[in-house]
Amino acid sequence: MQKILEILKILSDETRLKIVSLLAENELCVCELMEALRMSQSRISNHLRILRNTRIIEAKREGKWIFYSLARGTMDKVLWEIVQAIVNKIDEEEYLTREKILIEQLISRRGEPGHCPLPH
Repeated sequence: MQKILEILKILSDETRLKIVSLLAENELCVCELMEALRMSQSRISNHLRILRNTRIIEAKREGKWIFYSLARGTMDKVLWEIVQAIVNKIDEEEYLTREKILIEQLISRRGEPGHCPLPH
């Protein structure tokens, strides 16, 4: 029960919910999240650290870049079901439409000078 309460507390933050929802569809780096959510690097990184510490997301290094994604393969089953239900509801409400469009534009520019590299 304590684990579920901890997860719900962490996911009660609007920024973390947005990050989880965006990572449900794409592997993203900090700079892409910063631009899509219009937030500073330190603020995004703090939320990513919290999400990583609870094993909701995971990170993969590509040179000097780090790409984040949902920890689908290692996430506890109950936690996965909670995250999936939340993401589905956010999608259903079309809450992050602007951010998702911007993320698609950012992903299309990966590999160009001044943008994130293509993840392997």
